[in-house]
Amino acid sequence: MNKVNVVIYKMTGRQLFFNVPEKMCEECDLSVEQVKNVANKLNGNAVDIKVKPWLNHMFQVLLKGGWHPPVVTINGKIFSQGIVPDAKELENKIREETKLNNLNS
Repeated sequence: MNKVNVVIYKMTGRQLFFNVPEKMCEECDLSVEQVKNVANKLNGNAVDIKVKPWLNHMFQVLLKGGWHPPVVTINGKIFSQGIVPDAKELENKIREETKLNNLNS
């Protein structure tokens, strides 16, 4: 089974040469928790989650259209940005991507 790759680019934590306090982006931490909860519900083995600092990957994210952290991508495509992703929509998208990956295998 091919994994679905989910990357969350957040604005808090270590960014380049400084730390951004957690209180600066509550949505960032909530987005990470939401993605982890959905992945665990779906069988965490099928979902590869990475959390990356938005500023360190700014140009890469901007080229994809991710202007406002937190940016959540699924298999390299923007799923949400600037908000905590909806759990049901996230679950449906991951299920859809899992089926597509299995068809392409």
